[in-house]
Amino acid sequence: MTAGNALMARSLVPEACILGEGIQWDRAAGRVRWTDVQGRRLHDCAADGSDHRRVDLPARVSAFALDAAGGMLCAFEDGIGSFDPASGARVLLHRFEPDLPTTRLNDGRCDRAGRFLVGGVEEKGLRPISSVISYDGAGPPRTLIRDVGCANSIAFSPDGSLMYFADTAGQDIFVYDYDQATGEIANRRVFATLDRAEGRPDGSCVDAQGRLWNALFGSGRVQAFNPDGSRGPTLFLPSARATCPCFGGPGLGTLYVTTARILMTEAEKAAMPEAGTTYAFDARAAFGATGLPESLFGRPVAGLVPG
Repeated sequence: MTAGNALMARSLVPEACILGEGIQWDRAAGRVRWTDVQGRRLHDCAADGSDHRRVDLPARVSAFALDAAGGMLCAFEDGIGSFDPASGARVLLHRFEPDLPTTRLNDGRCDRAGRFLVGGVEEKGLRPISSVISYDGAGPPRTLIRDVGCANSIAFSPDGSLMYFADTAGQDIFVYDYDQATGEIANRRVFATLDRAEGRPDGSCVDAQGRLWNALFGSGRVQAFNPDGSRGPTLFLPSARATCPCFGGPGLGTLYVTTARILMTEAEKAAMPEAGTTYAFDARAAFGATGLPESLFGRPVAGLVPG
């Protein structure tokens, strides 16, 4: 696919985000959901972009998980908490790195067994002082990875035996062996390395063929990587700061992608007016690609208590 195909990716809704992130398909409700981190707002809409709704947030949210009843578990800037979009009520369940005032939670999703894995970002220069944690709701989170500058690309192979991860401070996407029974990781190795011209690795999702689709922040692309780490299809976007992809819609054949306009100069914004747009792309028609259902959090969010 060439840059000329960028026009095939259409704007999903007319409203741009400052920092769109955490996009996922809510299969029970039949809606796309995502967050504007810096705008402190949750968005959702129907698969075709109609019926666009917005909910203001009490704090920044970068990622979230849903339970079987539609309850929402959020990665707030200050920790993991439950959130009720209808009432606006949140319960902070676990504070994240309270001794590190320049870090906040960033990328996250549930593993195939229903644990919520989420990592942090150091906002004053991506210094490697943050971490990735795993939360199952039965007690305090466990720390899985330390010395993180900006956690991204958390995703799991179709059978759940592999976990992907990237630190956006660097150019590598890593893969770990993942034990679904215990939630432990092992045998970290480089899965793929991005060239500087490709941008930096941001959010990811995995398709039904086991390919990792990674948003390349800075070059306006979503790059698919085959299970062996080689490059597959590439989607080009009109917005340079691609942040997070997901598969959704009927048959999970649409690739949705959030973008950002954070850290752009006024001249850059004028040259790229679509920055921050959320896009939809028919990946099944173009690439024969379909996604996997997003894993749900394994416990009822309403029953979680701080600890």
